[in-house]
Amino acid sequence: MFRYFNRNQTMTLLSLAIVDFMCFCSMSIMAPFFPKEATEKGLSNTLSGFVFSFYALVMFVTSPIFGKILPLLGAKFLFISGITLTGTCNILFGLLEYVQDYTLFSTLCFVIRGFEAVGASAFSTASYVFVVHSFPEKISSVLGILETFVGLGLSVGPAIGGVLYSLGGFQLPFFVLGVAMIAVTPINVFLLPPVNDFVVGTGGGSILKLLKVPAVIITSIVIIVISSIWAFLDPTLEPHLREFNLSPEQIGLIFFLFSALYGISSPFWGWLTDKFNNHWSMMVIGMVFAAIALLILGPCPYIPILVNTIWSNLLALSILGIFVALALLPAFQGLLKSAIDGGCDDSLATYSLVAGVWSGMYSLGEVIGPSLGGYLLHNYGFGVCSTVMALITLLTVRYSCPKRIHLNTTF
Repeated sequence: MFRYFNRNQTMTLLSLAIVDFMCFCSMSIMAPFFPKEATEKGLSNTLSGFVFSFYALVMFVTSPIFGKILPLLGAKFLFISGITLTGTCNILFGLLEYVQDYTLFSTLCFVIRGFEAVGASAFSTASYVFVVHSFPEKISSVLGILETFVGLGLSVGPAIGGVLYSLGGFQLPFFVLGVAMIAVTPINVFLLPPVNDFVVGTGGGSILKLLKVPAVIITSIVIIVISSIWAFLDPTLEPHLREFNLSPEQIGLIFFLFSALYGISSPFWGWLTDKFNNHWSMMVIGMVFAAIALLILGPCPYIPILVNTIWSNLLALSILGIFVALALLPAFQGLLKSAIDGGCDDSLATYSLVAGVWSGMYSLGEVIGPSLGGYLLHNYGFGVCSTVMALITLLTVRYSCPKRIHLNTTF
């Protein structure tokens, strides 16, 4: 594919890919060690979960705002400012090791994490403008390449975090990532093209019309649930694995296993989606196997034959990584097809609207997952926590079965 890009396009793609990788590393790097450090500072599992979900909540809220003000500030300014802010906040978060007061520590966790998410939201919004401006004929292909780096960031972030934490303690993962993000800022100033002549459209489809299509609502719920499954593990898996006396590096590698299998299986599921064009059946099959994996992972306290061993956890996470990908990958195609079948125009405005809904629903799942997971872990233990996630998934399956989907008319 790269042979079809000129030099400027290749440099732009490289710049965006590196930043996307760092952004999602920033989201996931503290998963193997932060719950333990937070507990030592006095934070409950519930509050620790809120620290994880707050990042996604801020991105969910601020992305539409940056979409509105981007034409005033300029895409390049927003992109560079966002990277600089996120990198700086990573460094500041590493300094929280020196804060011993419970109230001050918990407050600063939310404040710094919130501003970090504002920066990520800024450059993520601007990156879409660069894609549309630089690759007008290959938008979907380029976004697919960038999603690979998003998945890579989520995959290796916990592993990098675990290794750096073992080498240098709480500070080192945040210092390394923060300095790296700031270091690429001047490079991006020269690599990214000016987009002063690019006009961001504000008209188009109606989100209210889109959300009047029942199939769109069902698909949106599927996206929220699958995203929640992925995200609830951030604050809960490390406490669950403590009984096995694993090192931070080993816990980081277990997080990597889940994300890596997601990334490895995604191209195959994507090919299968295009080949058979049956998104409902694929989402249902993916959710059923994901629910089974969650019951094994707990393990479910109401199924006596299930036992909690390191091998059962690895098996469950492997199944989960593969079949979460199966459930999630057809969702965008399903959302777009449902929108068009429900009466929305087959146009760029609809594609952009659907992409916004998909992103919003995914972010909402990232908010709900860690918060719900942290609460259930704190009050009922990991077995019940994982079982509840499985039951929510199976309940979603009930309303997503192909025979029940005759939902392309509007309300």
